[in-house]
Amino acid sequence: MRRRHEPAGGMRARDRLIVALDDPSLAEALRMARQLAGLVRTLKVGSALFTACGPVAVARLRALSFQVMLDLKFFDIPSTVALSCRAAARQRASFVTVHAAGGRAMLEAAVSGARAEAARMGAARPQVLAVTVLTSVGELRAASVRARVVRLAQAALAAGCDGVVASAKEARALRRAFGTRLAIVCPGIRPSRARRRDQRRVATPREALARGADWLVVGRPITDARRPRAAAQRILSEMEDVDGC
Repeated sequence: MRRRHEPAGGMRARDRLIVALDDPSLAEALRMARQLAGLVRTLKVGSALFTACGPVAVARLRALSFQVMLDLKFFDIPSTVALSCRAAARQRASFVTVHAAGGRAMLEAAVSGARAEAARMGAARPQVLAVTVLTSVGELRAASVRARVVRLAQAALAAGCDGVVASAKEARALRRAFGTRLAIVCPGIRPSRARRRDQRRVATPREALARGADWLVVGRPITDARRPRAAAQRILSEMEDVDGC
């Protein structure tokens, strides 16, 4: 795992791909995880799976030697978010997400909570990622979306967050503004022939990496595929073709 503010260029493609498990069934999540074992390192547990199964989903995936991105997008008063991030650290999540729109005090509480609990346990703390603007928001006002993403990222950096979650459409602007001071995690990644569905601001793996993404989050193009492992391998191969992977 790279440390904060260190460029991701030294990581392999398999280290930079995060596969989203959005099915609320633990049995299905574990089945998918076993198919991807040895190919990718990190799986994302979102609100559907966590609401249905709770911390056991994280524990079972970690028992299969995966890192877990706990994507619950915490957005509440600072004390509640601090407690939530403490809980994520106890579950030994590698990444935890919070909404950047919650403001600096909330973001600082998230970082403080994750750091304090990890220190108490003598464990590595989760990287705190601030979610900027969801990829389901359209591009009718691309310039205003981009400006908002950069403003939210500035608040995240000031609060001590490790990185941001943003569309690849904004990755280049983020990289220009912050260099390697913030990690950039890009969801909405779609192979060139994949359907967009409910995500609007999407990009191919090649485009996202070229624009400065550190990690790519891919869900349905892999998990809905007839052969998920082969679908993941195709995406990894595209990533490996880009310099730095």
